[in-house]
Amino acid sequence: MINKSDKLIERIINISKSLKFHNTIKISSFKDTITTPYKTWPETWKKVYYKAYPRFQQTILPRPRQKQYDLQKIVLNRKSYRKFVVKPILLSEFSDLLYYSAGLKIWEDKEKLARRVYPSAGGRYPLEVYPFIFNVSGIPSGIYHYHLKTHSLELILEPPFFKTTMKQFNQPWIKKSGAVLVITAMFDRTVVKYGDRGYRHIFTEYGHMAQNFYLMASALDLGCCSIGGFIDDGLNEMLDIDGIDEGVVGVVVIGRKEKKP
Repeated sequence: MINKSDKLIERIINISKSLKFHNTIKISSFKDTITTPYKTWPETWKKVYYKAYPRFQQTILPRPRQKQYDLQKIVLNRKSYRKFVVKPILLSEFSDLLYYSAGLKIWEDKEKLARRVYPSAGGRYPLEVYPFIFNVSGIPSGIYHYHLKTHSLELILEPPFFKTTMKQFNQPWIKKSGAVLVITAMFDRTVVKYGDRGYRHIFTEYGHMAQNFYLMASALDLGCCSIGGFIDDGLNEMLDIDGIDEGVVGVVVIGRKEKKP
């Protein structure tokens, strides 16, 4: 007679690799969990890491504006847009978008506790943002890294890069966008504390950040669309990352919406 555990094992064997992984990192019980006191945490659990390209050309973004928005209206207007017009995103809009979606609270946090505008499991903050700038006023076209501590963009790659970028997607409407935001994860920042379970936390965190981009785009009357279909290794290569220690986990496209006549 086959018991429930045998049936579960048989089912796991026949499901996809992703579901197998999902099942292997489940938490089944807290009975054997040992709580580690904060005072005994290793430094790798407590230290917050920041990626930077100090020798690269830097574009300081304007200080984000403090405006009052109608949250209910923003949420109800939030949707995915794919119809853009080739008109620039304003520099002030792009600064607001990055800061209030993915930024470090460098002006609001008086205690300087490295808080950000989105939650992160254990405060590990594994995500990095790389704007591919197509059409933003005041920012030359290029591939950049968003530097949190200075609210600035670090130039990684100058044109031409447009054709290579488009080869990584099968969505031609991206051509009319103002910027493609490529979000990566430095996996070990989270996995070092949570093990394989941390992989779940990373993608949950990406969801938090992506929704921020959507809501800020809605507030600024910009179009926004999250993309899951892209050539991973192609984008990793463009960013000169290996896809193992750091790899692309999501893409958000921002542009000027096409107005209906």
